[in-house]
Amino acid sequence: MNAYCVSMNFSEEARAVIKNSGIHLDINETKNKPNKDELISLIKKYDILIIGVSSKLTSDMSKHIKKSKIIATLSVGLDHIDKTFFDSPLIKVINIKEANAVSVAEHIIGLILSLNKRMFESNQLVLKGNGSRNNISERPEDISSKTLGLIGAGNITKELIKIAQVFNMTIKCFTKEPNNHKDMIKYGVEFLPLDEVLKQSDIINISIPLNDETKFIISKEKIELLKPTATFINTARAEVVDINALIDYADKYSTFYVGLDIDLDNYKELFMVYRNNVIVTPHIAGISKQAIERMDMEIAHSIVGLLK
Repeated sequence: MNAYCVSMNFSEEARAVIKNSGIHLDINETKNKPNKDELISLIKKYDILIIGVSSKLTSDMSKHIKKSKIIATLSVGLDHIDKTFFDSPLIKVINIKEANAVSVAEHIIGLILSLNKRMFESNQLVLKGNGSRNNISERPEDISSKTLGLIGAGNITKELIKIAQVFNMTIKCFTKEPNNHKDMIKYGVEFLPLDEVLKQSDIINISIPLNDETKFIISKEKIELLKPTATFINTARAEVVDINALIDYADKYSTFYVGLDIDLDNYKELFMVYRNNVIVTPHIAGISKQAIERMDMEIAHSIVGLLK
């Protein structure tokens, strides 16, 4: 059994877990990620391929698989892997379930506090020599006792609920299958339809995977249901939200705050304009030092566990 990891930074501890299970492991020792032709060669050669979100596996690549393979991705999201890989009886796809949930939840709270406490705008004023509190466009706000609306009920949401309880927040949640998440009720979570969560919440966070069903689930029409004083956070894939409509809404209402942690490839020009009520980070929420270490170990143990 042989494996290949496209990341040269795959931890020594995770490497040891795989090697000690009797798997021969090769590591990409360069900073260059394999291109499509190189990925096809790796798929043909190795029984196990460990990739990241920058490795795109397209439908035509799956036809090269003639025997059982494991595709392990160092990510929660799976939209970089074509559905043909999931449909094939020869392929088992493994992703990250829990390793970066705490890190993403902390980042979400960081965005919420930075926006509501006017930290980013205040720092900008100081840098420009206008550092008087009288120059802040809006007074800082407390998030304590506000209504938090959660879209999605996965591991990130569950970690976020733990933090939200410290702030005595009222919690509303929309998920496709609320009956599968009854354990959240003990934390005071109320399950509601999507429109009601958007209408009632002071702060909204979306943590769902991107797929055909969830693409642009927060459309222009849904955005118009939001309070003009709400805070909207997205650390998932950008395309679960109509980003252009979201920023239009922020431009219309200076009291509407937006915090995004997304891939910026398709939105660079949009965010070249500074806005007091918008903070954007380049999809770093889930890649803290500790999260990366946990992700490497989780994927290593998942591979070994699956083989056992």
